[in-house]
Amino acid sequence: MGRKGKCGSWKPVQLTENLISKGVEGLVGIEELTDYKLVKDYGAKSIRKQTPGKHVNALTSDGDIQRRSTKRKKDFGQPSSKRRKVNCRRKQQIRTVLEKPKEVPEVNKDETESSDTDDAERKSMSSELLESKMSAWHGVGIMSPILRALEEQGFVEPTEIQAKTLPAAVLGRRDILGAAETGSGKTLAFGIPILHRILEDRGQSAVHAKRTIEAEPCQSENEYEEHEDENSREMVGLGCVQVMKDVSPHNTPGCSQSKLYALVLTPTRELAMQVHKHLTAAARYTGIKIAVVVGGMAPQKQERLLSRGPEIVVATPGRLWELIQDGNPHLAQVSNIRCLAIDETDRMLERGHFQELHNLLELLNVDEGKKRQRQNFVFSATLTMVHEPPRRLKSRNKKLRLTPGQKLQNIMTMLGVTNPKVVDVTKESGTAGTLTEARIVCALEEKDVYLYYFIQQHPGRTLIFCNSISCVRRLAQLLSLLQCRPLPLHANMMQRQRLKNLDRFRDNSRGLLLATDVAARGLDIPGVQHVIHYQVPRTSETYVHRSGRTARAQKEGLTLLLIEPTEVPHYTRLCRTLGRSKSCL
Repeated sequence: MGRKGKCGSWKPVQLTENLISKGVEGLVGIEELTDYKLVKDYGAKSIRKQTPGKHVNALTSDGDIQRRSTKRKKDFGQPSSKRRKVNCRRKQQIRTVLEKPKEVPEVNKDETESSDTDDAERKSMSSELLESKMSAWHGVGIMSPILRALEEQGFVEPTEIQAKTLPAAVLGRRDILGAAETGSGKTLAFGIPILHRILEDRGQSAVHAKRTIEAEPCQSENEYEEHEDENSREMVGLGCVQVMKDVSPHNTPGCSQSKLYALVLTPTRELAMQVHKHLTAAARYTGIKIAVVVGGMAPQKQERLLSRGPEIVVATPGRLWELIQDGNPHLAQVSNIRCLAIDETDRMLERGHFQELHNLLELLNVDEGKKRQRQNFVFSATLTMVHEPPRRLKSRNKKLRLTPGQKLQNIMTMLGVTNPKVVDVTKESGTAGTLTEARIVCALEEKDVYLYYFIQQHPGRTLIFCNSISCVRRLAQLLSLLQCRPLPLHANMMQRQRLKNLDRFRDNSRGLLLATDVAARGLDIPGVQHVIHYQVPRTSETYVHRSGRTARAQKEGLTLLLIEPTEVPHYTRLCRTLGRSKSCL
């Protein structure tokens, strides 16, 4: 409120001697306003009540908002009488709500019975439709949640490798050694039996737990409350927090740690991501948790994933062994796993590669009883293929080259497999029947010309393989200058960038990926039309896996070899290992 500028009159005030007896310095006189009117003035200062401990906004005379803060004064005294009345009233309201019996609405029995009948009929009809549509899977013995997920993905019938391995793996729980061409469905050939066994073990453990609960009733709520501390109740009522020491999912009462059932090992990070994706899709309606553990990513994030207790862990050997050595609680159960699957086994068990895998196998095979109970799955496109050793080793020992039978026997010995079912559905050529193979013999300086000419004349999703990282980098620079937009992929790249380049390659129908053998095994990239070997691969297994990135799932594809004169011996040995003449390849 304020006074109006032109309104009002002033009257002088007579001062008594007593008022100014002591003297008032600078006092001229005092006047009294006798005639005035009160009006609202929005330019004046606004007064607001300040709450202790909080920021308040004040409106200044200039119209600006000024932010002020005040300190809360500590008050450890008793609450006021008004506050005590409010607290009592609130406690009474809460007690009334808790003690009030819940009103159960009356339900018509006829309507309930009819709705239950409709639900049962609907479920039976859906199950009958599912069984009729997935009739090709009947002889395998798979549970309905897995069949439902397979039906959604369009897998209405098993592939050849699945039809020959699943009955023995699911019904007989036998170890499997499977060899099939690339893109034949090997991931689900070991993924489905693992999911089926976990569901079976869950059902048995649930029945056992139910019997245990019926035999030994749990402690009642009232008995548990009697053991509570009275002081802690009072503290909670006053708004205090009760602190518990050493709280974790592994030592908290009533929080049971999930069991680790299966372990799936792959040679590359990208293949581990792909296997995780396929298994997650197949386990959509089972409630089974699956985690992936690979290098190149933050171990803290992977430890958080493992703390959730996944039943299946898909991993590369290096990072897995690192977490085991660090004492991860969930991976401490690795010696008790029920299923072990190794994808691209021939590559992972080669001498001098994946020393962590050999350490892990030694840990798994320490207990003979657990080793006999474990079910093993060994799959690869070149499981029975044996390449010629290098010339420097071949001259030392003529018996160095193994036969396919000896190679399988060595794998069985390393894994501790005794009586497996061996399934080999690979063709004699080692590659898919829908694959067209071609070669161009040229000078080293002409390779870049032929490569650029092929890319321009045959557009489409193309994958170019090199034997070294330096070759990938050189081609990436060259093709970038030629406006081809290549995407490099090799082991020295950050994992995030590797995954990003793979996603870009999948999304572009005319994508161009330059890769080392990191991308040669297991990657399921749809729609790859051409595979170019810029450098001749050193082994027949590498050639089969590289070429297997195209012509997948009965689709056509082309693989092209660029051969310079110094690579002719490697090409000749490649033809001899694959059992075909030079002109056929």
